[in-house]
Amino acid sequence: MFWQESPPQQTSLDASDLVDLVFKITGQSLPVDHAYPLFDALARPLPWIHHDKWVGIHHVHIAESGNGWIRPDDNGFLQLSGRARLVVRLHQDTLESAQLLCGDHIVVNDQIIEIGPARVRLLNPLNTVFARHVVANEDIQDETKFLQWANTQLKSLGITPTKLLCGKTRLICTPTRTLRTRSLMIADLKPGESLSIQQFGLGEGRKLGCGLFLPHRGIDAVYDSTSA
Repeated sequence: MFWQESPPQQTSLDASDLVDLVFKITGQSLPVDHAYPLFDALARPLPWIHHDKWVGIHHVHIAESGNGWIRPDDNGFLQLSGRARLVVRLHQDTLESAQLLCGDHIVVNDQIIEIGPARVRLLNPLNTVFARHVVANEDIQDETKFLQWANTQLKSLGITPTKLLCGKTRLICTPTRTLRTRSLMIADLKPGESLSIQQFGLGEGRKLGCGLFLPHRGIDAVYDSTSA
């Protein structure tokens, strides 16, 4: 199944061939745990994403809190604002097909999401990157063991990390399996290392938004967002 796919191999594609396609979206709400329903909704108009190992679907992110609003737990709903975006990481060869979503709509758990214009965002080689969800081996529950696992995975990409910070545990439900994830920050990367981890990701579940890293401006803000 798609969430059991291994990450793409390092030798099969240059980092410059992957981009993020950022769509404006309009809608009322999404469940906090919307990873699988979002994938399922996108796979209907874009069936090729089932078999494309490079496709990564970022979670629609809403700030943890603000203006008196507190982010609900994993069983709640996110209220979409005008700043909400749908972001899909993909190979440039599939951009034209993915852009056919513009002006269309998808249905995610009975919620209608209108898809607006899209822009291409290149990967940015900042020295700090952050993933909101990373799936390790199922037997890894402890934070220390998770960081050891991440360190080993990074070394397989030729990256020897000096600063790793993991955050809170969250669950992602699918029809057949529940994935236990942690957020992960990696700092003090060289530009090539930053691009490499953004391209190849870490662990399984790209189509569920897992193992997808975004460039981040600083460690302090990442630490705040991952604190319990």
